[in-house]
Amino acid sequence: MNKKQNVLLIGGAMRSGTTVIHRALCTAENSNPYISESWFLSDIMRLYRWNLTRYEVRHADQFGHVRNFRELIWLNVRQYLLTVSVKYNDPELLILKHPELTYHFHELAEHFPNFRFIVIVRDPRDVIASIMEVAKRHHQNKIASPQTALKTIRQYCESYSAYYANVFNNAERFGNRLIFVKYEDFMQEPGKELARISQFSGARYDRERAMDFLPEHAAAANFDKDAREQDPFSGAFWSDAYTKPISTERIARYKNTLNEAQIEEIEQHLNHFGKRFGYWPGK
Repeated sequence: MNKKQNVLLIGGAMRSGTTVIHRALCTAENSNPYISESWFLSDIMRLYRWNLTRYEVRHADQFGHVRNFRELIWLNVRQYLLTVSVKYNDPELLILKHPELTYHFHELAEHFPNFRFIVIVRDPRDVIASIMEVAKRHHQNKIASPQTALKTIRQYCESYSAYYANVFNNAERFGNRLIFVKYEDFMQEPGKELARISQFSGARYDRERAMDFLPEHAAAANFDKDAREQDPFSGAFWSDAYTKPISTERIARYKNTLNEAQIEEIEQHLNHFGKRFGYWPGK
């Protein structure tokens, strides 16, 4: 692993456009190519957090002080990064993504000073409408999932805001190593957002390449619609935007699926969030 290598982690709520933006950012000339979501890293961090809640009963007699357990986790994180980096010839910048990692950004920031973080935000109305579509597909295939467990607009809103809570509550841990990127800004002005991300991360971009769906993307299993749809759980998350150039066509799609009462309730529950990022005026 390149000792001067930086790691750029991309997060944000599911259905907020993280996949399309990750695809674009991995066209940098000094990064790894597009790779699928970092499930291993996400699972390690989930294991870490879950086991800390039961540490004294389940692990203290094996690891002793909790710092020994933590170091085991960080060792696994470093080994994961090394393995991925070597596979892609130790790029100057390693770009990884998973929405579920967002819950753990503050912990990773504290232990890995070479990490930088991009948090994607998207209109909550669009995100919730998209999650509802996923839940509908899961219901149709008789799949129980976190999405089908959401029954009310309030629950959808709480699920959305939970992705960002730890970032907001631990802002001091990040310093200048985290930026927010609005999905809408990236779709409408990709050149401007790429320049901002380049300055932040050190990634070097060709704007036209970053906007397009490239042959190298078509080789990624994650972008094979037929393969994805063989698994009804994963297939429910498929979006045709994955294999299209960057565009504005999916902005404000919620107007086609949500009714006025649902929209109003989302705006009430997420009033502060929507106002903070300019999605609607304060109510």
